[in-house]
Amino acid sequence: MVLKHQKMNTQLYNRTYNVPLSFDDILKIVKSMSIQDKLKVERELENETLLFRAKKLDTKVKKNTLNMNDIVAEIEEYRIEKNGK
Repeated sequence: MVLKHQKMNTQLYNRTYNVPLSFDDILKIVKSMSIQDKLKVERELENETLLFRAKKLDTKVKKNTLNMNDIVAEIEEYRIEKNGK
């Protein structure tokens, strides 16, 4: 006997549910995912945290206060030291 699958007439509903999940619960779910799904989650997290990471990096990077005169003076000092040795 051959059984044929029938398509069910279903409607899609967009509903939101509030389900309390701890970080450990979420971690268990992620660990159970396929590598492809983990990569999708990774991309989503990167997109969600991009602005935060950029702001954090900006606070860590020292501001450049050099101007062209400073650069020229450094080069001249280096050349004098190099030729003097």
